[in-house]
Amino acid sequence: MLDNSNFDQEIIEKKSVALITFTADWCRPCLLQKPVIQNLAGKYAGKVVIETLDVDTHIELADRYGARTLPTTILFAQGEIVEALAGYQTEDFLTSYLDMILAEVTRTAEKN
Repeated sequence: MLDNSNFDQEIIEKKSVALITFTADWCRPCLLQKPVIQNLAGKYAGKVVIETLDVDTHIELADRYGARTLPTTILFAQGEIVEALAGYQTEDFLTSYLDMILAEVTRTAEKN
């Protein structure tokens, strides 16, 4: 489980491919986004770090990454932000995006 104390170590320093979604229990679109994120977590287990973080609990991280519109989904690769997406995102769109990021990370690793 990610939190303020281990976020940098688990996402930035490990240079993980990650999909982090900032949500809140009171946010209706977030309630729609949660099952999509859960499906992706199962589909990409062992390949991508996929987490949801509640903005009310993880205020420091929400501020750090500018999660003002909820849900906000941030995609990371090699410890860097690839994209920050505001609002609800479809599973097909996120799957395509993650597949593209994973392919690029694999190509880069093979070159090195």
